[in-house]
Amino acid sequence: MVIVDRDNGGYESRELRKMGLVDASTCELFFDRAETTSAHVLANAGGGLFQTLKLFESAGVFVGLTSVGIAQAALECAVAYAKKREQHGKPIGGHQMIQGYLADMATQLDAARLLCQRGLQLLDLGVRCDTQTSMAKWYATEMAVEIAGKAVQIHGGNGITREFPVERLFRNAKIMPIPDGTTEIQKLVIGRNLTGFNAF
Repeated sequence: MVIVDRDNGGYESRELRKMGLVDASTCELFFDRAETTSAHVLANAGGGLFQTLKLFESAGVFVGLTSVGIAQAALECAVAYAKKREQHGKPIGGHQMIQGYLADMATQLDAARLLCQRGLQLLDLGVRCDTQTSMAKWYATEMAVEIAGKAVQIHGGNGITREFPVERLFRNAKIMPIPDGTTEIQKLVIGRNLTGFNAF
């Protein structure tokens, strides 16, 4: 890992437009003419991979927690809508299918939150926990997509319009399984740690 100064012949960047998380800048970086010196090496030379892997160990949990927040907002929107929207003479929250969706969403949300909390606790203790943080990142991000999708479904036709926040929440959730190691990479980390075989 090295520091590259943008102003002194460093790198160039190009802003990328995303389907969600539009307030968070995402850029493509170009280092074609970048130069640096040995004085700009961070920590120990040759330790960049280890530093990066340690960063992923903690970053995944924070992506998971962001996903928990998105899923919590989607659940709250779905519950409020189910109480207010009427169909067949009563609020849709009184129908079995909607209650089943809400029960699934609430349970999945709690499971994701608990996995993230366990990962944070292990990070605080300073022990190796890439298996647990990978579980937290994988489960929380995928569950956010599922929970936000069910929230859209509960809203029916309104859910796909920008008049209701669940449309934005779904777009934001859909992004979360990608950064800081995709779901597929998280599964390979867990599998490697369980078996001792590296499938990378």
